[in-house]
Parts: sequence; C-alpha cells; structure tokens
Amino acid sequence: MDKLFAFQWHITDLCNLRCRHCYQERFDAARDIPIEQWNAIIRNIIETLRAQGYSALDINLTGGEPLISPLLYPLLSILEREVFVNEVSIITNGLKLKTHSNHLSRFKKLAEIRVSLEGGTAQTNDAIRGEGNFERVVNNLKAQPFFITLMFTLSQLNYRELDEMIKLATNLQVGGVILERFIPMGAGNAMRESVLDDAGWQKILTAMAALAECDADELIPYKGFYIDLKNDNFMGAPCNLGDEAMALMPNGDVYPCRRLPIPLGNLCGESFADILEKLRAFRFQFRKERLGGLCRNCPEAGCIGCRALSYAMSGDLFAAEPQCCIDLPRLFSP
Repeated sequence: MDKLFAFQWHITDLCNLRCRHCYQERFDAARDIPIEQWNAIIRNIIETLRAQGYSALDINLTGGEPLISPLLYPLLSILEREVFVNEVSIITNGLKLKTHSNHLSRFKKLAEIRVSLEGGTAQTNDAIRGEGNFERVVNNLKAQPFFITLMFTLSQLNYRELDEMIKLATNLQVGGVILERFIPMGAGNAMRESVLDDAGWQKILTAMAALAECDADELIPYKGFYIDLKNDNFMGAPCNLGDEAMALMPNGDVYPCRRLPIPLGNLCGESFADILEKLRAFRFQFRKERLGGLCRNCPEAGCIGCRALSYAMSGDLFAAEPQCCIDLPRLFSP
C-alpha cells in the first residue's frame, strides 16, 4: 500500500488583504528565504520521507497570498520536476486568480486550487474580507480550468450562511466546500468574541449529519468537513496534529499545525528526520489522562479535541476543547 505524506507550506507572509479573522500577525516578505535554500530543504524532506518508507508527497502551497509571491513559480517548477511529488494544491484569496490562470495551467501536478470566502453573500463575506471582495472573487472563479474548492472558516459572524455557501458553490460549479473553524490568533485575536460556542458547533454538526445521513454524535471527533459536490459525497476531517498536520513557515520554522504556532524546529538548520521525531512526540503527549475537563473522560477513541482551539482560548494546551458539544451523561447512561 502506498504511504503518502502531506503538509501545508506557507511560502510567504506577504498578502494583499487584511482579513479580520486572519491567523497572521505580519503581512510582508521579511521572513522569506531564497529559492536556493528552499531547493535544499525540499531535497532534505524528500530524502527523509523516502528513507522512512513513504512513496509520495502532496503539498498545499499558501501564504500570505502565494499568487503575489515571486517565489511561487520557481517553487512550482521545482516541485513539477520532482518525481516523488504527487500533487500540489494552492490556497489563495482568489483576487489574482484570473491573472495567473494561463501560467498556472502549465503545471501538470497542480491538482486543485482552494479559494477562501467567508460567506454566501457579499454582506457577510465583505464584513470579514473587505468591501468588494465577494464580487471580485466570485467573478474570478467563473470559467476556471482548475478543480476549485471553496474554503469557509466558521465563526459567529457567518455560520448561519452555510446553506447559502453550498448554494453559491453549486452555482459556481466548483468541486466542493471545506469547512474549518475560526481559531483566534494573529490579527484574529481582535475578534475572539466571534469564536463559535458549543451550541453553534452543534448546529453545524446537525447540518452535516443531515448531509451524511447519520447521527450528529457520530461526527463529534471531526474538526472540519469537506462537502464533495462533484461526487455527492461527504468527508469528516479528524485532528491530525503532528507530522501529518505540519505547517512549514516562510522562514523554515515547522509548526505542528498552522493554528498552533509553536516552532518545533527550523529546516534551515535542522534535518527533517529530527523534526519529524519532534512532531510525533508532540502528538503523543496528548493522551486522554493528561487532558482536562470533558476531554479526559471522552469515550471517543483517538479524539483529543482541538488542541489549537484550547490553546488559543485558554493558553493551556491540555485544556478541554471549548466547542465540544458531547453529552457525556447521556452517552454513559444505561
């Protein structure tokens, strides 16, 4: 069986938007490193993965905004030549997508482009991403040659527009919608009050359960969802904190998750093999007996809650997840 490794690569902090919920604190290119250094880092990653029995690598390129970074095309060219690289995707705000479509279409390994929107209406989206953003992005999404997925970050400001978001995606004939949860960090710290509470997350689970034709309790372990419109399918995303959720930052730092900004090493000066061990050890520490509150007694095997959300809201990596809506007395009742 093929053994695939995937990670998210933030090639720059540079961005042409200032979204209210953004997890970044800076929006310049000061942390960018030269392409020659990235080339060596890619070789380090690939050689390590091969030695550990992996057969292929998928990479999500993002930022900042990758479509305004001078590093994007040199990096795509390197990844295109690497036999070990299976697929590449790009996460973008979509403002420059139409400008870059022809050039991007030359890269055969570019399998998907994910575009962020924060509502199914201009009023809701633009309150988060800036005036006029919705119209510009929606226009750029029309007649694109790529497989497009919309990304929707759920908060108190927009979660009631889930139906509108699905309708928008259907009308645009994109591949699907990814649902993620807003976690307050970076610029997003200023809107901490907009984090979904457990009741809001319960409503999302109920809506997802209707799509999946299952009980909402079955979806509690999942921290995000993918609504596959092309194949009329539905997938839940469990927490894959650690090596499988690693985020590579513009300066070479490696985080266990982009929303958990704790550097576990830097690939400019450390081997990827050493950092992989740190990532795996980081995940292992979150055994249920070490977690607080509901998380300690949770019967969901393998679920550790969202450590990033717990950390962002309390400063404690081991605190109970504040959005969890599990009803332990009911689950344990005879």
